[in-house]
Amino acid sequence: MNLNWALSFPLLTSSDGEGTTPGTGGEILQYVGQEKEPEYYFMDNELINQMLMLPWLKILIILLIVLIAVMFIIKIFDIKSPFRGKAVTKELGYLDKIRKRDAAIIQANNQINRITRIVEHSPFAINRSNYDYIAYNIERANIKIPGGTRIMKPEELNALIVAAEVALAFVGLLLAIFVSAPAGLILIVADFAVLSSLPMMYIRTLVKTKDNEVVENFADMYLMIHYVLLASAGTPLSSILKSFDKTTNSEEMHRYVDCCVHYFDTYGEYQGTNYITKQYREIPQVGKLMRLIRQNNDGGDVRAELIGFRNELLSAKKYAIRKRMEKLILKANRSFNILLPILVQAIISAMAIYFKDISMTSSFLK
Repeated sequence: MNLNWALSFPLLTSSDGEGTTPGTGGEILQYVGQEKEPEYYFMDNELINQMLMLPWLKILIILLIVLIAVMFIIKIFDIKSPFRGKAVTKELGYLDKIRKRDAAIIQANNQINRITRIVEHSPFAINRSNYDYIAYNIERANIKIPGGTRIMKPEELNALIVAAEVALAFVGLLLAIFVSAPAGLILIVADFAVLSSLPMMYIRTLVKTKDNEVVENFADMYLMIHYVLLASAGTPLSSILKSFDKTTNSEEMHRYVDCCVHYFDTYGEYQGTNYITKQYREIPQVGKLMRLIRQNNDGGDVRAELIGFRNELLSAKKYAIRKRMEKLILKANRSFNILLPILVQAIISAMAIYFKDISMTSSFLK
């Protein structure tokens, strides 16, 4: 055994097992020429890592103490934060934007009121025989003044149409004088022909779309109140409609429910039906339901009519679903017919590329 190997161990176990003492010559000689290996001592690596983290923990604790002290001093002496000025500036900028927007809205409304007063005192004032019809369509289409604070009045809509007609007529007159008389006359005629009908056509399209949305979701709403009306238990319809309002995703049904709840809570279920019928006069399902509610409140026997109305709504819903499926199938077939020639052409092109590599057809090509 090499003696240098034995001297490489600085610590050896004492004979009594109570600790470690520097190795002596006699103890070293005990290992020379023997198969016995010296005993090793190892330190715990986890403990070493924890000991190495102690300086960093001390630094962290010191930083926390400094941070708390700084916050405490700022609180006591009421020192202003450097970021507070930026927040105030941003808030003032936001308020300035709101102020400018409100000023623009007020100015636009003042101009509309000024134009309305001028038009109403002219021969182009609104026709009073159509006033209620125009007001109904504007409200159903939800046409509002700039800012959206209220529904536009019929005379305001008429004033805007007349102002646009006069402005385009003036442009047509200038065009006829300085450029071309036929072109100017065409512009003037087209101006009055289009602007006299186009705005109302657009509003009627909106009303029709909203009515169709109500009809499409009406059966789901009615099924929630059907058995309440059959039982005549006196359960308020407003509470049931509010429950339905939480389940639907239709914006127009939200408006319909709000309208019904408003009139039911304001005038009662009997009188409120008259206002709801007037509000949705072009939807026959609404008018029939309001009539059944009035008769039910009067104590009439409407059980058979309620059941028939339910079956009618379900049949209409099934028919609508079937028509929608047929449209989807027709659209899918049309898409397939369009893509089929492209697909066949792609297959033929791919076969043409590798056609010469097919051994069964090589003789045919020759």
